[in-house]
Amino acid sequence: MDLENKTIEQANEEALKILQESDNKAEAIVNALELITSAKNAELIAKIQEESERAKYDEEFKKSLNLRTLSKAETKFYQMLKDAKQTVTAEQTDIFPTSIIDRTLDDIKKESGVLNLVQFTPADVKNWLVAEKSGGYQWGGIFDGITGELSHEFDSMNVELNKLTVYMIIPKAIKDLSLPFVDKYFRASLKESLVDGAEYGYLSGTGKDEPVGIYYQIGSLEQNGEHSAKTLNTVTGFSPKELAPVKKTLSKNGKRDIDKIYLVCNPADEADYVAPALYDREGKMISSYKNLEVIKTANNPQGKAAFTLDKKYIMGFSGFKINEYAETKALDDANVLIGKAYANGRAVDDSVAYVIDVTKLEEYIPTIRTISETENGTENETDETQGA
Repeated sequence: MDLENKTIEQANEEALKILQESDNKAEAIVNALELITSAKNAELIAKIQEESERAKYDEEFKKSLNLRTLSKAETKFYQMLKDAKQTVTAEQTDIFPTSIIDRTLDDIKKESGVLNLVQFTPADVKNWLVAEKSGGYQWGGIFDGITGELSHEFDSMNVELNKLTVYMIIPKAIKDLSLPFVDKYFRASLKESLVDGAEYGYLSGTGKDEPVGIYYQIGSLEQNGEHSAKTLNTVTGFSPKELAPVKKTLSKNGKRDIDKIYLVCNPADEADYVAPALYDREGKMISSYKNLEVIKTANNPQGKAAFTLDKKYIMGFSGFKINEYAETKALDDANVLIGKAYANGRAVDDSVAYVIDVTKLEEYIPTIRTISETENGTENETDETQGA
């Protein structure tokens, strides 16, 4: 199978043809997946190959790449990937070093505006306390007993409750490189696989075999086992009065300090509704709450948006089971691996996200106040909207 110089469109067309014409559907799926992924990652593969070749004779260039020094566990893992057909089996569940997950999540947080809001637990943790501390205090006389207590509303999250499945393609062109470059490609590919799944979980996870997203209620369940969707609130603009219920909810009616507010929305809704309501015709933000940041992601469903806070959502990936796809034995050019990440996530409480019907936002039309003088010397003030 010629994997070179394929555009995404060509790869999709050939993949569809493979699926339609092949008698061996399992192998056809793998071949199609390999074709699409290789085309999608063509630039990354070529870039890493070029870097690897130059690094052989240019020591300063090699230093500039900041390649990781691999641990013994990571070295063992990547050596296995070089010949996964003989070494990776369904029984080998602990070969994926959690350090690779932690480094990949660090990369994700740098590049994903949405997931930068998430507090990720260390990858070797299986259970995590989900809570906000609230300090208690008590004034009293010097000889009074200690009556004040620190109160905490602790709840625990089982990180290993759900699984996120990702498919990994390790091209032969990458496997033949030195291990630090295999690590660079593997983490870049893993990052891309995890981002969409993690963003979906953070936003729209139903809580049934997946995280509880911020669009769903933590403590309310439907008969099908999914958590109940939050009611969409109506916000028409970004004036102090219109943002009052948002800030009251996010601050837990004044019990939580809030410094910065984020609005997560779909890019199409940002163009149609958010930007017209948030900016004037010169592109200046009109919101009285200047510490407001809009984050766009295609993984946010259209029609709704969420005002939310930073680091009030906890997500964990406790580890990976990784094994070779059963039908790839005949393939020579790539290994197709299935990774199952044990993961979970939920917000500290429901008040960390104020969900709105984004289509109710109205375009900002400035009001112009004019002062005119009457014949007897008194002044009249009149307001009119611009363009009226």
